[in-house]
Amino acid sequence: MKFFIIVSFVMANKMAADRPLFIFKQPFFDSVLECNQYVSVMHQRIYTTASASYNFKYQPDAIYCLPTDKVKEIFNYNYEDDKPKQNI
Repeated sequence: MKFFIIVSFVMANKMAADRPLFIFKQPFFDSVLECNQYVSVMHQRIYTTASASYNFKYQPDAIYCLPTDKVKEIFNYNYEDDKPKQNI
């Protein structure tokens, strides 16, 4: 199973489910321990990169290391073919 880095952002008057999120497709990791070790060293760069994707409009709140199945669940995203799924 692969693990990905996800950054959540603070939103005033929004529930956690409505928060903007940013997924790093690269790097990905073979274990949650490996992911957490990377995050502990690179957290500032991770926050900066994620914030820049929203033009620094939102303040980052947390970094998560999530397995592939949870990422797919949250984003309804299939990383294998690198195309977002369409909800019809």
